[in-house]
Amino acid sequence: MNTIENVWPFLLIIFSCYLLKYACDTFEQAASYLGRNFPPGVKGATVNAVGSSMPEMCVVIACLFWFNDPSLVMVALGVTAGSAIFNGCVIPALSIIMAKDEDGSAVKSIKLTKRVLIRDVFWVLTAEIALIIFLGFNHFTLWMAVVLNVIYVFYAVHLYIDSKRNREGDDEDVYEYEEIDDRGVFLNLITFNFNTLFFSNRPFTLVSSLVVLSLAIAVISGSSSILVEGVLGSASVLGVPEFFAGLIFGSAASSVPDLMLSVKDARKGEYEDAVANPLASNTFDTTIAFALPLLAWFLINGVDSLPLLQDDSLTLLRWSIVGITGGVAASLIFNYKKVTRNVAYFLLAMFFVWAGVMYALIG
Repeated sequence: MNTIENVWPFLLIIFSCYLLKYACDTFEQAASYLGRNFPPGVKGATVNAVGSSMPEMCVVIACLFWFNDPSLVMVALGVTAGSAIFNGCVIPALSIIMAKDEDGSAVKSIKLTKRVLIRDVFWVLTAEIALIIFLGFNHFTLWMAVVLNVIYVFYAVHLYIDSKRNREGDDEDVYEYEEIDDRGVFLNLITFNFNTLFFSNRPFTLVSSLVVLSLAIAVISGSSSILVEGVLGSASVLGVPEFFAGLIFGSAASSVPDLMLSVKDARKGEYEDAVANPLASNTFDTTIAFALPLLAWFLINGVDSLPLLQDDSLTLLRWSIVGITGGVAASLIFNYKKVTRNVAYFLLAMFFVWAGVMYALIG
């Protein structure tokens, strides 16, 4: 019995990875239709980023509303902050390593657009600097949540202006529906192939895409609750703080959709979206995903602040987020014309060093 109890939390985490992977695939299929006219880089920074960051947002919602325990906000913070590190280091690195050209052949390096990189780096650093300043106080307040949400609004406006500017004089992109094979009712059900189940796998319309999107969000929400249960259980089994379990296990599991989506883009030769997605996901994670559920919780419960336990682990996390994001930004921007696998290996090394240091100091 003890063995089953010890293994169960990790099985929940693995199961949540499976659910999140297929649910976010379905989300991305429908969201791609809605964002079909977006230029390169902007689609990855908006539609893909929001879709693949839904798990982080749903984890925060589960902690505050499903478990109804505001003290779990530290677990939610661990998941969103750890996801930011994972997204910044591991996802671009694996995208570079697994990148292919239009003919499907492996490439030794990729080229990125400096302007797009600077845009996304500016906003992710703005969001993260605001977050670490707020985490330095003894309470996280309603107005802090408002400021973080407003930052994302400004980012969205910047993307809109960028999109309009890039579209001038460009030919209209033709959206191509990527049909998923009918796998039979059972397999369609367990892989959340909702378009085949309910719309006979026809090309999307506005109505069908919104229905599929809504169903995918429902699955992602339930999967995130399972993930939180696994994270809390794993902390108990390993004898580590719940915050640390969220930082490592929760963040890695919730980042699976980001990873799959970016690698998929890189293997199709869509390097801009492959890199824009994790950077924009970090902006979304540290603003909307973390702050919007908190804002709703504040308003629903009629309170204006939550206490934050100030300790060395939180201080280390605050500064490591910005430090690593800065390192990732410098590595990509200084090498944007030729981002090689050496850059990828550096990013991976930076992640594993960070994880080791956090384990030694917190675990």
